[in-house]
Amino acid sequence: MRPFEKVARTPEHQFIDHLIDKFGILPDDPFYENINPYLKVWLYERWLHSKELELEQLRSFAILVGSFFNPEMAYKMSKSENPDFKSTDFDAATKAVREQILDASRDKKKRKKRKVVD
Repeated sequence: MRPFEKVARTPEHQFIDHLIDKFGILPDDPFYENINPYLKVWLYERWLHSKELELEQLRSFAILVGSFFNPEMAYKMSKSENPDFKSTDFDAATKAVREQILDASRDKKKRKKRKVVD
């Protein structure tokens, strides 16, 4: 690997590449030193969000194409990201499940054996 390949592949340098494409100004220009820090963070977050949306779109497309060959796996992959249920309070949900399990085990212990009468 050439020495600059590792540096050029970091997200910060990919963002600088995006800014070069957007503004047409090379990285050695004082524009990047004098840019408003809040504007730079906003541009970075906007760029990052667009990359995340692009990755999600590519993932959805891959699942769609894969569903023609293996529909069960495509269904599992789509449900792993978007389940049918959603719990907002994890502690309350685990407590409720634990209580149901304990109630079920208590019910089993309450059963009495029948006595055989001669």
